[in-house]
Amino acid sequence: MIRPRTARPRRIGLLTSTADVRRLAIRPAQRLYPYALGDRIAGDLTVIGHLAPGRLGHLYQVWSAHDWCALTCKILSPDLRDSRRAVAALRREARILRRMHHPNIIRGFGEGEHEGLTYLLMEYVEGPSLFDLLERRPNRRLDVPDGVRMAIHIGAGLYHLHRRGWLHLDLKPANLLLREGIPVLVDFDAARPIDLASRPLRRLGTAPYMAPEQVLREPLGPQADVYGLGALLYEMVTGRWPFEDVYTGDEPRSGAERQHPQIGTHRPPPPRRFNAEIPASLDRTIMRCLDPDAAERFPSMHPLLLALAAELDEPVALWPVHVRTERRQAPRD
Repeated sequence: MIRPRTARPRRIGLLTSTADVRRLAIRPAQRLYPYALGDRIAGDLTVIGHLAPGRLGHLYQVWSAHDWCALTCKILSPDLRDSRRAVAALRREARILRRMHHPNIIRGFGEGEHEGLTYLLMEYVEGPSLFDLLERRPNRRLDVPDGVRMAIHIGAGLYHLHRRGWLHLDLKPANLLLREGIPVLVDFDAARPIDLASRPLRRLGTAPYMAPEQVLREPLGPQADVYGLGALLYEMVTGRWPFEDVYTGDEPRSGAERQHPQIGTHRPPPPRRFNAEIPASLDRTIMRCLDPDAAERFPSMHPLLLALAAELDEPVALWPVHVRTERRQAPRD
């Protein structure tokens, strides 16, 4: 019998704990952000809030005199001004968002340059992140139907992204903002085109949610995001990462396994082991997503979405266009 565990503070990408985030929030803003409240960016953008420091730059809430609304401005960090890789990543993200039109993907409002720094404009989403939501929940998990609904919305956005030839590759709770309770995918600076013929030049993603082929820098297809969504759903309904004991040190492993336990034939414990309310059919669906062999996972978001829809007793809104939503009677144990 598994004894109940006391929920413990989590980390964002294994690097920054919740306590660290809170400490950052109370530091003087000027130490974190190059631009102060009231500063102008590119003439018609006025900084009205500091949102978060990011991997490539800083996120500001700005007022746009052109669009007459609040937007999010992601502007390159000054110390990355001469980084071709960082500039290319930000411009690539802007290019991706120009092609996306889906309620579960952040809307892009264009890009530009200010004082030699590339910036990207996006819609401003006031809601918390999925990370914040899980932190506030008992045992850091959602009710099973709510977790499934959340996964369907995320999968709908990924389906749209994949149909336009791109992979997200950095699925994690911090990269999902909630707009009136509906998850919205953000942060596409790790996104890459679907290309089964070439290997990535560098490792992409965040450790607990990375597919084995991401860790090994092998050619990447939609199954990599299938794995990431499976890891997210696992966390949403259990309150744990798929390889929680390895990452937190509760179970001794070698250094290589501790860093990337997804490599090889490792499979996480079934989610039902930590939450008896998870149906056996959903347990099988999650475990199929997390199979270390990409060929054994769902081949795309489409069959995964249908499998998740079969777990619910009522329709789910905001399905992507072109995805069939007919009901299927799935056996329940």
